[in-house]
Amino acid sequence: MFPKVGDRVPDLDLLDEAGKPAKLSSLAGRGPLLTLSFSGPDDRAGIKLLRDFRDMTLALRQMGVSICGIARADPMSLAYMRAERGLGFPLFADPDGWLDETGLLLIDRNLTVKQRAIGARADADRLLAFVRRGGTRKRGLRDRVGHVLLALSHAIAPRRLAR
Repeated sequence: MFPKVGDRVPDLDLLDEAGKPAKLSSLAGRGPLLTLSFSGPDDRAGIKLLRDFRDMTLALRQMGVSICGIARADPMSLAYMRAERGLGFPLFADPDGWLDETGLLLIDRNLTVKQRAIGARADADRLLAFVRRGGTRKRGLRDRVGHVLLALSHAIAPRRLAR
């Protein structure tokens, strides 16, 4: 089950590329964490996801966002994959396979999901824009018109005099 925005992610027991245990909370403890989940080295959509975010690593780090990949795979194969693909972020093995879909999760220090995308909808540029806006969604035309109408109604409404 892939968590939704607002859900809390459990503190996963992960293995780093050397096979040493790591906790998801320790990775997210420094600030926002972008997790890229994929099934393993054979996952074409996962490899595309890693490649798309490989080029955004520096921009995300400059904004205080840490990034890592999580897969249900052998730690040694992840180490090889990281070196082969030239990834500038660590990969972790999830032996329990909790993140079972290819996609991304942007989580905060409390392990609450702030943004998510599954499969091909995981767009690096959109996520970067989301982080630049401070983690808020882009206001649409409907929201802006609503604010203008509310302001006009307050300006035009007759004021009641206090007695």
